[in-house]
Amino acid sequence: MNQATFGIALGLLSLHWWLFIPEYLWFITALMISGVVSYYSRTRFLIWATVGAILASFAAISYSTAVKTVPVERGNITIVGQVSSLLNENIPSSKIDFILISVNTQPVSSFYPLRVRLDWPQAPELKQGETWQLRVKLRRPYGRLNSAGFDAEQYYIGRGLHGRGTVISGHKLTPVFTREIDDSYDSRTLRQQTFDRAMIVLADKHHMPYLIALGFGVRDALGEHDWSRLRDSGLAHLMAISGLHIGLAMLLGWWLGSKVKALLPDHNFLVWLPLWCGLWSAFGYAWLAGFSLPTQRALLMSSIVMVLIRFRVHWAGWQVFIVALASCLVLNPLGSYAAGFWMSFAAVMILYLANLSGMRTQPSATKARDRWWSKVKVLALLQCALLVFMLPLQWQWFGGVSLFAPVINFFAVPWVSTLTVPMVLAAIATLWWPGLSNLFWLLADLTLYPVMWLADLSAGTWWAVSSQWLPYVWGIMVGSMLLWFLPWQLFKWLHLSVLLVIISWRGEIFVQPAVPETSASDWKVEMLDVGHGLAVLIERNGKAVLYDTGDRWEQGSIASAVIEPVLRNKGIYQLDGLILSHADSDHAGGAGQVINRLQPGWKRSSDYRDGFLSCVKGTHWEWEGLDFTVLWPPKRVSRAANPHSCVIQVSDQAISDTIATTVLLTGDIDAISELLLVRQVPDLNPEIVFVPHHGSTTSSTETWLAGMSPDYALVSVAKHNPWQLPSDEVKQRFLAKGTIWLNTAETGQVSISINSGELNVQRYRQDVSDSWYRRLFYSD
Repeated sequence: MNQATFGIALGLLSLHWWLFIPEYLWFITALMISGVVSYYSRTRFLIWATVGAILASFAAISYSTAVKTVPVERGNITIVGQVSSLLNENIPSSKIDFILISVNTQPVSSFYPLRVRLDWPQAPELKQGETWQLRVKLRRPYGRLNSAGFDAEQYYIGRGLHGRGTVISGHKLTPVFTREIDDSYDSRTLRQQTFDRAMIVLADKHHMPYLIALGFGVRDALGEHDWSRLRDSGLAHLMAISGLHIGLAMLLGWWLGSKVKALLPDHNFLVWLPLWCGLWSAFGYAWLAGFSLPTQRALLMSSIVMVLIRFRVHWAGWQVFIVALASCLVLNPLGSYAAGFWMSFAAVMILYLANLSGMRTQPSATKARDRWWSKVKVLALLQCALLVFMLPLQWQWFGGVSLFAPVINFFAVPWVSTLTVPMVLAAIATLWWPGLSNLFWLLADLTLYPVMWLADLSAGTWWAVSSQWLPYVWGIMVGSMLLWFLPWQLFKWLHLSVLLVIISWRGEIFVQPAVPETSASDWKVEMLDVGHGLAVLIERNGKAVLYDTGDRWEQGSIASAVIEPVLRNKGIYQLDGLILSHADSDHAGGAGQVINRLQPGWKRSSDYRDGFLSCVKGTHWEWEGLDFTVLWPPKRVSRAANPHSCVIQVSDQAISDTIATTVLLTGDIDAISELLLVRQVPDLNPEIVFVPHHGSTTSSTETWLAGMSPDYALVSVAKHNPWQLPSDEVKQRFLAKGTIWLNTAETGQVSISINSGELNVQRYRQDVSDSWYRRLFYSD
């Protein structure tokens, strides 16, 4: 049993180690391996691991087949789909999930269900369970790809979504069988009806977004401030229907069942009433959450424990854990690409090991005060264990950690679990009685005031962990684990030896003489993948200058979604400088947030802006040994448009006098600007050129390129942009010169390391994160 479950789980997780190989080849290979192992091996674990790999292959085949029904290029098609998102008019949301029934009148196979997320900004009122016919622009879930920040592609595969797009028009369809019966047929799901009834009562509650998250697992009502509050306080896991709350629902159901059982006559069939009440309570709460990954884990573990109790079978905690892990993976193999899967199972394992290490075996106290103090110490130790041992996962998925989380969770977890959640459950259970339900919602709302006050105390305490600190993160975790399981009193010489090795290993950093800055000739230019727009980082000596900031939108910006995470991942928390090529939103939209969050030491632009120095022809400055020379425009303007883009030549002549490298930053200059620039600087010939205006035919003229022979041409565009940029004509002009063409729509983030004329290029999509599903989203 143990070998089977562990082997299946390991085989299913093999999805994360696959490179891009045709999925049917994987399936055939797995079958062959299974046959060989079965014939020659006496270890059943290997056989079950192969079975798990076969299941993983089948999941990849199913997902790939579904994705391939979605066009690579964005085109207008007609679909019929059922709304799967939980929606309400009081929670504005333009992102809506659909389960497709047909595509261009062709029915979708139920064996390979197709799920898509559509953007419908001016959507009419939609409800979960309704069927709509839509005219859409649909494509595969291709997204921006950088060294840090939100990974849309991994998010989509973890959610089992096969496509994304935009709704052009649509109308609701009425099921045929209802037309002759009742025109007022309600096609909403029961979960949607329950949600709508709750929203009537919740509309005036101060903490409505959090109560919705606790009651239905819907967090669409949380704004940017709410997410920052939850991140900084470490309460994001608590303001949702998590595994902890499923367990609490089970206990409440058990308690209620035992009270009902006590009021009824003794019968054999009532012996297990508390057990079944607990299980159904947990199931109902998981259903309200839409059976999200954390609730699946908790429900499975609760069900396993209940069945074991029912049949009087004893299993160790780790056995229950492994069976639940394998079951979750069998039910949803692609769920392992979601952060919730790893965070949920890792937290449970850490708590189990912490209890196993001796927390539960502490001597029982006789006095009530001592008993309470013992419980307080256990809770504090558990919070510290979660902070330390979850560090690597926190860094992997969120790029940082909340150091105040243990303190805040120490108070908030028992408070919310014993007061808020029971009130929320009671409010939902009494929705049929609006007055009583409103009272419970009001009480739940009141209980959140002290929690939010406590959370606000942690504002700004989120620690973004650089990848440079990752060895230390692992060191803290491993060191804490050694101290936890190998006490200092008994193994002090072992710990001292490990500490001595670490000091010896890292001590050389502190005894080496300081190296002059100009002795190192390496620097880096990075074109971030920002969709349609531009953001370029120039780095040297652990410092950075930013050229353009990308776009912004109503709920965020490239600055917060891409630039800041990438910089913090490098350990850079402040910019030395900011340059804005011109005023268009796709180049300067995030300027305000960059200035507020990254506080650049100096700022330059080609138009008049408060606090900005000029960026006009003839301006020259030096930064970290690099020469910055402005070639265009001739003067500042009130608002810089494309022709007024600040064109800058960056050279490392001062630090690589024998083999210098030149980088040309061009913004969105047009053909006229190029012609005037060629006349003024006829010998311009950079090794690296940023293609003007995203490769538009209005720029990169033959006259402009005549005297150039760049090694690399970099262009920043979105893959499915409506202008069909970059132009094939422009691309061919560069390729004809033997220039290597690098397009963020194809490569993701591009990093070029420069060292005395030697250029090393790294394409994030092809060279760093070449997972099996990446090319599926991009290729035919």
